[in-house]
Amino acid sequence: MDQIPTVIGLLICEQATVEQGTKNLSLINCFTRKKISDFPSSPQRFSVVAFLTDGFGAIPLEIAVSDLETLDDIDRFPATITFKDRLQEVRVVFRVTNISFPHKGAYDVSLFAGDNILAQHRLHVD
Repeated sequence: MDQIPTVIGLLICEQATVEQGTKNLSLINCFTRKKISDFPSSPQRFSVVAFLTDGFGAIPLEIAVSDLETLDDIDRFPATITFKDRLQEVRVVFRVTNISFPHKGAYDVSLFAGDNILAQHRLHVD
């Protein structure tokens, strides 16, 4: 039976790079605030990295970026991961691309497994 994982951490970074040979993960410029000059913004890019454990089976995940003023989703980014054993730690990199922020303010970056919210991270855009 599939088991929803536990989140160890959730980070927003300018870039996340996985080295080919070692599979080491380098996180570059992790942030909670993003400066943008014009609104609605030009398309933005960043990575959301989730560290997960205690899951089992094929788990559909999704990152949702929501406007906290209107509670509307700006965009969603899906992925599916497979846990082979419950002690396994999995790192998932979501590439957020072509997202436009409609205005300055607070946004929520949420990680879902199906309908279950696993973690949230606040992002301030100004």
